[in-house]
Amino acid sequence: MAVVVGVPNDDGISEYNKCRITQNIAGAEVTVVAYMTEECQLAFRALWESPFEGDSVGDVGAISKTASLAQSVNEKTSKTVLNSQQVWQGNEPPELNLTLRFHAYTNAKTEVDDPIKYLSQMISPELEELVPISSDGIGGRIPADAAFNIGRKLQLLMRISEVSFDVNAPKTNQGHYAYNTVTITAAPKTMINKSQVPNIFKF
Repeated sequence: MAVVVGVPNDDGISEYNKCRITQNIAGAEVTVVAYMTEECQLAFRALWESPFEGDSVGDVGAISKTASLAQSVNEKTSKTVLNSQQVWQGNEPPELNLTLRFHAYTNAKTEVDDPIKYLSQMISPELEELVPISSDGIGGRIPADAAFNIGRKLQLLMRISEVSFDVNAPKTNQGHYAYNTVTITAAPKTMINKSQVPNIFKF
């Protein structure tokens, strides 16, 4: 069974300005559709370090102090360009920061409340109450990956690490949110290889 909640398809807003997040919840394929704001960023980070930054020729005990004294007197140093040499330590999984907007048109529950509920479920695990292994031998489950389709430009399986929203946003007469802004942080399980990068972009 497929469940689609969030902003409607017939609102006149381009799909390129919407984000779709899909995950299997309780046997149903749930898709949350939201408007993207200007604050939606995907960051790739490489980890570079300078392991020789504090080293210099003769950096041993009294010799090091002598070198420091010589530098203060003669304005000379035993450090070299090698001290600034960076060494690659790896790449982090790319991090996605999304600010999404939900607005009630005809049904505030399915257009605003339900998307927030499902996004909160997508970040949550399902653990056993007392023992780590249940009677069926399966045990608890960690939060599942969610499929992100971002403006039809980026498609990635990602793990959600943060979901936040305004609990005091304006409400309708029925007590549902009239609109709300949700902030999401997510990242894939691993870093992405150079050869894999073209696969996530849909140009």
